[in-house]
Amino acid sequence: TFSEEVFGKENNEDEADWSDIQNLFSALHDGSRTSDPAVWRAGINEVFDTDVFLKYLAVNTIIQNWDTYGRMTHNYFLYNNPENGKLTWIPWDNNEALQDGKQGGSLNLDFSGLNTASWPLIGYLYADDVYREVYENYLIEVRDEYFNTSSIQSLYDEYSSLIEPFATSEIAGYTFLRNSAAYQQGISSLKSHVSQRESAVNSYFKS
Repeated sequence: TFSEEVFGKENNEDEADWSDIQNLFSALHDGSRTSDPAVWRAGINEVFDTDVFLKYLAVNTIIQNWDTYGRMTHNYFLYNNPENGKLTWIPWDNNEALQDGKQGGSLNLDFSGLNTASWPLIGYLYADDVYREVYENYLIEVRDEYFNTSSIQSLYDEYSSLIEPFATSEIAGYTFLRNSAAYQQGISSLKSHVSQRESAVNSYFKS
């Protein structure tokens, strides 16, 4: 059942118009999902930018970020884009990314263990063959072009050398680093993480 109480408006508060969110909710839960998936997808695509969401989902799940939809009910916006009249997914507050995380850890690439009843936007779209293919194509694109061991480890080397003199000389009380060795340990952890995530994507497509 749709409830306004679980959403918060950032603008147009006086109008109190929830029709755009209600339309997405209705389309997502429409019975055609199981009886006629093509009709179901058409209904969702009319009110929601599924491509943007599936691209976000691929990136977010590869890099691992638990503090967002799928684990937590916050850290995203739904923007009604006047250019196409569709709700567009906007993530924010990604400071918990690049790690397994808390709250049961980051979601698996195949969303095994996901409670679809609690997180239907992920569960329903992934269960659909067409949407899942789009998601999987983005997994490949992200791995091959953006988040892979070779390119990201080089980027970590470049940026870490730039900030190390400043990051390791912060005033006590304004940093989480205990010493210079802790800084290097952090960089090593990031390097290991990207390697593990590239392997995870490779394993996903072998299964």
